[in-house]
Amino acid sequence: MLNAETPRLKFALYGAHSSLGNALLCELLTRQHEAVALVDDLNSMTVRPGLRAKTGDLFDAVSVSQSVAGMDAVICLYDSPSLATASGAAANHQPHDLYQAVDALLSGLPKVGVERLVLVADLSAKGDDPTVTAALQRIAAHPLKWTLVDANADGDDLSIEDFSVIDDLDSSDRRVQLRRIAAGIVDELETPQHLHEQIHFRI
Repeated sequence: MLNAETPRLKFALYGAHSSLGNALLCELLTRQHEAVALVDDLNSMTVRPGLRAKTGDLFDAVSVSQSVAGMDAVICLYDSPSLATASGAAANHQPHDLYQAVDALLSGLPKVGVERLVLVADLSAKGDDPTVTAALQRIAAHPLKWTLVDANADGDDLSIEDFSVIDDLDSSDRRVQLRRIAAGIVDELETPQHLHEQIHFRI
C-alpha cells in the first residue's frame, strides 16, 4: 500500500495483455500508482480508476517517445503474446525482435526525459540468439537507468480480477507466483536496488 512517504508514480506498460501484465496492473493500482497500458487497440483495454490506455508502437523510437512522455518509468514485458506494434503496411517492413525493441526504447525514452526502464524477458531461454546478444550489449552500454528482469512468466489467460484476491490461495498457485513477480518489479521501481543489473524471477 502507498503511504504518505511514497509518491504516486506514473508507469507505462508494454505487454499489458498478458497474465504478468495484468498482475503488474493489479499491483500498481493496489499501490495507488497510475498505469498507462500501451496497446494496439484502445477498445481492448478496460479503463478503470488509475488505469488508462494509449496506442503505441514498441518497435519505433518516435512512437515510443510520444507514448511514454510524462511517465516516471516504462515497463516492457517483451514476451507478452500481444505487443503494441505498427499496423498496416508499416508493420510489414519492420523487424520485430528484441534488439529492435531495445533500440527503440533506448532512443525514445531519453527524448522525453524518461530515465527509468524495466525490461522483462525470458532471457535464460533465448540462449545465444545473436539479436538477443546484440540487444543486451546495446542496453549494457547505455546510461539510462535500466534493470533487466529474467522471467519466464508468459501467457495471456489471467485477468486483473484473477489477481485481486489471492490471500487464501496456496503459494504454489500461478496467480500467487505471478503477483509475487509483479510485486518484486514494482518494489524495484519504487526503490531501485538493481540499476544496470539483471535480476531473476522464476516460477
